[in-house]
Amino acid sequence: MHGKTCLVTGASSGIGKATALALAGLGATVVLVCRNESKGREAARQLRAATGNETINVLVADLSLQRQIRRLAADFNRKHERLDVLVNNAGAMFPHRLETDEGIEITLAVNHLVH
Repeated sequence: MHGKTCLVTGASSGIGKATALALAGLGATVVLVCRNESKGREAARQLRAATGNETINVLVADLSLQRQIRRLAADFNRKHERLDVLVNNAGAMFPHRLETDEGIEITLAVNHLVH
């Protein structure tokens, strides 16, 4: 995976963090997409310490919001030449109907439209 750039959504904990750890351990450049900046920075610090891989970066976005997804893509494109691996790990389930401030039902926004 040396020379490959991988982006993992929902990477501050759970399966996303474990996936990012495995990719970083293989030598990939890993971009963690996290909703919470401090949790993302802490996850990146832990992954660097565990793997010795310094090419772990954090981008922050609320993936339920289309404007933040577009900003995330633009930020990624400014910082990286290409994307080799995309892991769409982020997801959510809401027991009651909620809408984003953009008027999109939130489960649809996070689990389907983000991709």
